[in-house]
Amino acid sequence: MATKVWYCANCGYEVNSRGRCHNCGERLVASALPELESGPDDDEVGYRLDMWDDPTRARLIETLINAGVRHRFEEEELVILAVDEAEVDQLVARVTGAVADSRYEGYDDSDEEEGEETADLEGEEGAAVARQLYDAAKRLRDDPTDMLADAALSEASVAVFALDYIPGMDDDHLAAVGRVTRRLLGALGADEALEDDIRHQAEVLCRLVAPSAGEAQEAEEEERALARLELGAAEKGRVVALPQSDVTPGGEMGAADLSATDGEGTEVSDEISVVEVAEADGAGPASGSLDDGPDEDQLDQTGLVDLGAGQLDADALEDEAGAVELDDETSDIEPGASVAGARQFEEDEFHDEAAEEEEEDEEGTGELVYELAEWLPEQRVELSMLLESAGIAYNWDGSDLTVAEEHEDEVDGLFEQVHGPEEMDDEAQYHSIEELFRAVDRLANDPGDDERRRALLETVGVVEVPTPVGVDDGYWWRVRSQGHALVAAIEHGSRNDEVSREAALLAEMLHEMV
Repeated sequence: MATKVWYCANCGYEVNSRGRCHNCGERLVASALPELESGPDDDEVGYRLDMWDDPTRARLIETLINAGVRHRFEEEELVILAVDEAEVDQLVARVTGAVADSRYEGYDDSDEEEGEETADLEGEEGAAVARQLYDAAKRLRDDPTDMLADAALSEASVAVFALDYIPGMDDDHLAAVGRVTRRLLGALGADEALEDDIRHQAEVLCRLVAPSAGEAQEAEEEERALARLELGAAEKGRVVALPQSDVTPGGEMGAADLSATDGEGTEVSDEISVVEVAEADGAGPASGSLDDGPDEDQLDQTGLVDLGAGQLDADALEDEAGAVELDDETSDIEPGASVAGARQFEEDEFHDEAAEEEEEDEEGTGELVYELAEWLPEQRVELSMLLESAGIAYNWDGSDLTVAEEHEDEVDGLFEQVHGPEEMDDEAQYHSIEELFRAVDRLANDPGDDERRRALLETVGVVEVPTPVGVDDGYWWRVRSQGHALVAAIEHGSRNDEVSREAALLAEMLHEMV
């Protein structure tokens, strides 16, 4: 027999009886759905919500009810049918602010507004955490022995690992922040002082977090990067300039797309204007800028466009049959083709010539472009820092790095100094997941063992990498969240039984992958 449930819209829990909330005193709300009855484990999926705050849990309950998704709670675990997993992943993402739309039936405008308000609040929380993390990292960069900054970093790291969204960061960027934060915590907790490593990791973390911490913090890091570059260039007797591109020190995490420029830095449009087409048609040179199209006041009801020396009568471009015969001995276009066809042919020919000229120009720019989209965000930051210390001017256009051609050999050498692997292939990633599974499984059986805890903290970083091939994004998001929950339990000093429970849940999830 189906069980009716009531829930608190403020405190985020469900019970099997009506009444008032024991916590806030508000009257419980009757759910429109009966409680999901227990069934075979293979037919169900569980979500751990113990790290969620009460309002977010309450929003999730109402969202599930509005979407008609039957469910039940087993202590801190939300249980749903496996067939609803994909939909619930989307609903969870919406509730937590990862997405904000109204694609789901049952939502009205008030639901959408509430979702936007939730996203705004979580965005503010994420920005505050970013500032807290930046401030702690900055203090450790200046003084690796600052014990207060050490404690502040530990506090901020707990908040970071519990978040799935920080404004200005995509998933890869947020994962990079998690990895570098763990490296910094590891350096701080080492038996021997690792001041150089602490400074280095703190510097990388500052650069990663600054754009989300605020405009002042981002500007400070850019000024610091420029100062390092200028100092390095002065020591090498170099000029801080590139043959054609702008120099963007500190801009590796989101450099704006640059317009194409000529040798003197003047922007050049790659669009074909009406003027250029007219010249290609043999109408002679035209007055005005190459980028200017015809003004509205140049057009009259006769269809004439004022092009200076040449005027084209738009109504007379084609004859009564809609085509103008061309001499096939002087043109590659077949007889009977229209002027529009001739124009298209000449435009294509013009584009081909322009492409050839552009290719020739690129060969002589004196610049090299490295496509580093496969690099991790923190690796691009480290490379920027190495380039600055070497006094080598650079430009970031997204993940494409541009340097002067004369520095090619030196830049290739700097690539080898970047910390960590340049990429993790599928085999290596799954090997790391297997290592994490073994570490988690051992920890679940003996949660109080310090060695097993250290092994877990050393391997759990794999959950921060992008979704493995063949794994659902929503499922990997849950693995990452559970990894955060386990780390938080260890770092908060939770009881052994709580650590064992979190480890067992993560082990069960990883078991599906290994």
